[in-house]
Amino acid sequence: MKRFFLGLMGVALTSVAAISAFAPAAANPGVATTTVKWSAQAIISMTLTPNYFTGFGQVKAVFGAQPTPTHGPNAGPGVAQGDIDFGNVLSGTNYLYKYAAHLNVTSNDANGFKVYGEGGADFQLDAGGGSTPLSSTLFYLNSTSGAPADPNNGFSAALPFQKTAGIVTGGTYAGPTSINYGGVYPGPIATSASATGDFYYDYILKVPSSIVANGDYYVWIVYTVVGS
Repeated sequence: MKRFFLGLMGVALTSVAAISAFAPAAANPGVATTTVKWSAQAIISMTLTPNYFTGFGQVKAVFGAQPTPTHGPNAGPGVAQGDIDFGNVLSGTNYLYKYAAHLNVTSNDANGFKVYGEGGADFQLDAGGGSTPLSSTLFYLNSTSGAPADPNNGFSAALPFQKTAGIVTGGTYAGPTSINYGGVYPGPIATSASATGDFYYDYILKVPSSIVANGDYYVWIVYTVVGS
């Protein structure tokens, strides 16, 4: 059987705004020009929670009544624990993963922030010798906090995760991994005009029919938050 699972990483990056104030030169002798300079440090904090609500897990794409969510051994066992583990899947089949990831972002940046989410690589076969492109296999879509209930299914519209063009550190099966963008970021997956925000995501796995090798396929998805 084929098994797909994801490790999640979250990184919050700060931005520094330099602010300067200049006092005009005084006309009186003996009074010097006063220059005041200071920096305002943007503080950003992100909490990334996998499997964030009761009923998380994989649901095969079917019409009508939806199957009960299930998951592989790396997920859970409880809420907010483990990885995103789709468990055993079949080639040529779509699967929804409910309540996959919750991002809570807080900052003191009045301009808001941007959220980036990319894979550190394509899906890799843990035993070696196999891979599948991330952008045609794993997709993300908005979910709910759990109230109201998640309405998505395996046929819901979703956007593809991309393999990063940044510099990747780590990323092995044991993980974790990080992405260094060098100040050049891709398009954000979410933006906020306010200083705080919550983002809830499901994932959709589209297992290619061309995958014939059995085993564990893994990838690290890295979320990065940067002040606007």
